[in-house]
Amino acid sequence: MILFEKIIQQKINSLKPEELVSYAKQYDISISINEAKQLLQLVQGKKINVFHEEERIALLKQIAKITSPETAKKANKLFLQFVNGNWK
Repeated sequence: MILFEKIIQQKINSLKPEELVSYAKQYDISISINEAKQLLQLVQGKKINVFHEEERIALLKQIAKITSPETAKKANKLFLQFVNGNWK
């Protein structure tokens, strides 16, 4: 699992705002370029592990502040699918 977490972290650290917006659209999550920039500033260079519930919840609270509670709920649903191996 650690290798998988490192791969995810590398991808997060290399994401551009436009890519994040594109990925979000694929999962019916609407964010603006400005929100994507803020979200990437929040996570890039930090070790946030969405597999750990406490870290995920703390991240979701920050996502809700930057975007909206509804967006954070959609992100959590996506994280949970990912964590539970129910990835689309």
